[in-house]
Amino acid sequence: MLFEKSKDEIFYSTLCNKLTMELGDKCVSAVLAEDLDITIFDNHPPYISIGDTDILIAFAFGNRENVSGSKNELAQPGPMNKDLADCCAKAYRMKPMRMYVQWEIARYLASKEMYPDIPADDIVSIEPEWDDQGNLTYLSTDGVLQAIINKHFGGNSASVGTAAVIGHGDHVKRCVMTCQMRNVKGYALREVTLPVWYDKQSSQVWTRRRDLYVLNDMANRLMMVAQKNILNSQ
Repeated sequence: MLFEKSKDEIFYSTLCNKLTMELGDKCVSAVLAEDLDITIFDNHPPYISIGDTDILIAFAFGNRENVSGSKNELAQPGPMNKDLADCCAKAYRMKPMRMYVQWEIARYLASKEMYPDIPADDIVSIEPEWDDQGNLTYLSTDGVLQAIINKHFGGNSASVGTAAVIGHGDHVKRCVMTCQMRNVKGYALREVTLPVWYDKQSSQVWTRRRDLYVLNDMANRLMMVAQKNILNSQ
């Protein structure tokens, strides 16, 4: 189990009973109900106070199509990532620390007009990748975290320390789950309110509407738990 939280016993019992009716197996249903309850029906990650963190990791959310329309040129960061940059700046001003941020957020943070008080040395941009043919590949949530661990911490997740995690309000739980899957101690911050609005002009269709995104995110979370359960059973 990725998250250990107290559960709503009435809801858990209802969920367990429904699964038992469908599967005809009370023991299996009890296990599945716990996974579903924590992974799907609780949208909140574990939180931490900023004073207990060592670094900040920020994950982008959506972007805007570039002017050329080319898929092999960087997109425009978009207004959502400006809001996420604001969240990073708020955290940094409470506790200066190295920030490892996806490039869409980094482009804003690097602006001395917007954030003159944040030194460039504390902004580490996690960039997308191009293959030998010049094809652009954007990093997944897990890909961003792996790039941070491998390129900046010598592949040793234990040396990352405790990370303050910044992301869209509906994405941040999976961001924290991804940290835990990679043995990084990641938490959302109590002191920072994350954005939950959606950019209707995002070039990533699933980030344009909450109903589209949340269902997709729930499916991804559940797959992460399923894969972890399989690995733990080997």
